[in-house]
Amino acid sequence: MDEGIPTSPTTPGDTTGSAPCLPQGDAAGAAAQRRRSRSRRTLVMGALVLSVLSGAAGGLIGGYLERTGGLEAVQLPQPGPPPPGDAAGIAARALPSVVTLHVTATGTREQATGTGFVLDTRGRILTNNHVVAPAVSAGGRITVTFSSGATARATVVGLDAGYDLAVVQVHGVHGLTPLPLDGPGDRPGSSDRN
Repeated sequence: MDEGIPTSPTTPGDTTGSAPCLPQGDAAGAAAQRRRSRSRRTLVMGALVLSVLSGAAGGLIGGYLERTGGLEAVQLPQPGPPPPGDAAGIAARALPSVVTLHVTATGTREQATGTGFVLDTRGRILTNNHVVAPAVSAGGRITVTFSSGATARATVVGLDAGYDLAVVQVHGVHGLTPLPLDGPGDRPGSSDRN
């Protein structure tokens, strides 16, 4: 460098530290920051406009499909009857025979709820002795609810506290489905159990 020529601080290689003025980097940095800020605002506004337009388009399309019944009806595969030997098949066959008993003792707040199953078409139902005990000891009411939702009053016709078994009888109920207990493999000593 020639020492007779003054240089500005923005001139590359200036080490003289002559007249103070803003470095060229600060002005360029401010302009770049303004451009970035403007670019961010543009990006945010674009995203906002895109979101609003997408939501409006989705709402319009959804409303149209709702009014016109959509594209096609959705057909889901329907399960067939369960195989006879699996748990779902056994439960499906047993359900019409299963009942719920609601027992309320007279004069006390003692209550019990339990289940049982239909023994025969005459209305006899097998349950547990501890379920009907409040009705037996304090006199009370036994209401049986069938799988169909129908209800009937019942009376105790036999019990064995040692085995915790009781038989109740319902009257005026027709079309009962007894639980089959004597099918293949149900008899003691039978070797063809499933």
